Amino acid sequence: MPDITHNPGLCQASNRLYRLLTNTTSRYLVLQGLVSIILSYELLFGSDSVISRVMSNTLVMGLWLGIAALAMLPAAILTSTWFTAGLVTADTMLVTSVIYLSGNARSDLYIAYFVLVLVAASVRRLSHVLGLSLLLSVGYAVVLYETSLQSGTLVTGQLLGIPVLLVMAVFYGLALESAVIAKEESALLLKDIEGLKKTEDELEVKKAQLETRIKILKEDLSKANSELREGQVARQGLERRLQDAQKMEAAGRVAARIAEEFGALFTVIGKHTGLMLSHFQPNDPLRSSADEIFKVGEKAATLTAQLIALNLEGNLVRHTVSVHAVLTDIRDTIKSLLPANIELIVRTGERASYAEVDREGLETVLLHLVVNARDAMPNGGRLLVELQLIEQNSQSNRSFPTGLTFPQILIQLTDSGTGMNLDTQSHMFEPFFSTKETNIGLGLTAVFGIVKQNGGTLDVNSRPGKGTTVRLFFPAASATNMREEPSSKSLSAKGNETILLVEENEIGRKLALSALQRCRYHVLEAASSVEALMVTQRYQGILHLTVSPLVMPELGGRELARRLMQHQPKMKALFVSSYDDETIQHHRINQRFVLQSPYRQFGLIEKVREVLDAA
Repeated sequence: MPDITHNPGLCQASNRLYRLLTNTTSRYLVLQGLVSIILSYELLFGSDSVISRVMSNTLVMGLWLGIAALAMLPAAILTSTWFTAGLVTADTMLVTSVIYLSGNARSDLYIAYFVLVLVAASVRRLSHVLGLSLLLSVGYAVVLYETSLQSGTLVTGQLLGIPVLLVMAVFYGLALESAVIAKEESALLLKDIEGLKKTEDELEVKKAQLETRIKILKEDLSKANSELREGQVARQGLERRLQDAQKMEAAGRVAARIAEEFGALFTVIGKHTGLMLSHFQPNDPLRSSADEIFKVGEKAATLTAQLIALNLEGNLVRHTVSVHAVLTDIRDTIKSLLPANIELIVRTGERASYAEVDREGLETVLLHLVVNARDAMPNGGRLLVELQLIEQNSQSNRSFPTGLTFPQILIQLTDSGTGMNLDTQSHMFEPFFSTKETNIGLGLTAVFGIVKQNGGTLDVNSRPGKGTTVRLFFPAASATNMREEPSSKSLSAKGNETILLVEENEIGRKLALSALQRCRYHVLEAASSVEALMVTQRYQGILHLTVSPLVMPELGGRELARRLMQHQPKMKALFVSSYDDETIQHHRINQRFVLQSPYRQFGLIEKVREVLDAA
């Protein structure tokens, strides 16, 4: 056998033959041409034909026209499985019919066809079909040879059976191979479709997961932006509160220092006016002037005492108290500060709430805030006072001032008043700043100082026409650490006497009233000496004690006591003054009956009991 690898001519011929047989159109044309050649030869040269020569020529022409029609078919039809099967079936019928018409029909040839069909049906590869077909053709040739030996003749139809078998074997092999290939391709296609469907399902799942992650990321981003904005607002608020605190501390130190200096001057004024009054005759025209100087000095001394109290560096002695009990005790006092057209709602909750604070300072803060809320509702409205215990993870949807350590006691006062603009809010805690003409502007300054001294935090939220909300935060304390406030025998002794309380300052009067009523005293209150005279005229019982300022606009404390004693001869008097003991002595007043202002509530109770028990 020649080596085709070293023979270029054979290599090129082999490549052309390979391309010829692998191309669908050329392969069908070649095979169909072979079939047509064999069948045409059979029809044209068959000796025992059962049809006429014209019919044979017509059939031959039809075979070659079929090849021409086959050449014109598109590749999509030629590559389809049904076309191959149809062409094989048609050729089988043609071969069978031509063999019969040519007069060469024999049982051995049909048996060979039948065996060929069985071989093609049982074998799935073209090479195997061709190999078995060759064996079948060889066997058929042996049969023909033996027949020719016996008969001594060999006809043309017998010789044509062998090539016909080979060509049909090729057709059968191609049809079966195409069917197998189509089936495999169909299986692969179904597998690919299932894989694509599975991939599509996985992509849908991943898409859903991705969308969920994107949604979560958007929510996290929105939450982070919201927290960032809240942090910026909180930082601005914290910076503003820090500036306010620093400004208040500086103002408190300056005011206290100046007040101390002026207090010394007013003390001198008080002493010398006392000496002057002791040398003037009752009808001396200068006596009224000296007395007026004494009164003005008393007012100035009172103001300096308030300024001294603004020194925020002082440390109060705090005690663990029940905030619930404090609100319960002063509820009636708060109600008395409000007119009938303002509705008071107090919600203290059921949970115990304790804080380490100065009780008197807390009451002072609450009453100042109630008065401010009342003044913001001249046409009536509603005041809501709430007490809550705020734990670390509760109330998470609410915004709290930064820097708080939980748990916290929250006291919240909400009014439906006129509200404040930002400019007013920025100055509301400054000394001597007030929107009311009759107020010297130290109330909210004192509130700020008291809250700070008690370790609390103050937060104000207000809008013009939308009311104001004031929140007080104090660190919560444990009830196991409760310590009672300092007391004495006179403080613990409960009285049932009747006391006339005269005080121009409304909040100071209400605080004193609340303290006296807790000790079971029957208290008559008045805002001035004239009102005090009117109250006592309506009162039919015994008056045991009068508590009044030493200096008042219409009538002084001593003159008021003198007039009252005309109807209540057993009544005793306790005077409140901002002058020190030495100045009081210069005015010939017994120090035993003078309470120096500012005073604490238990100091008032102790002094009242002391005066009442005095012989």
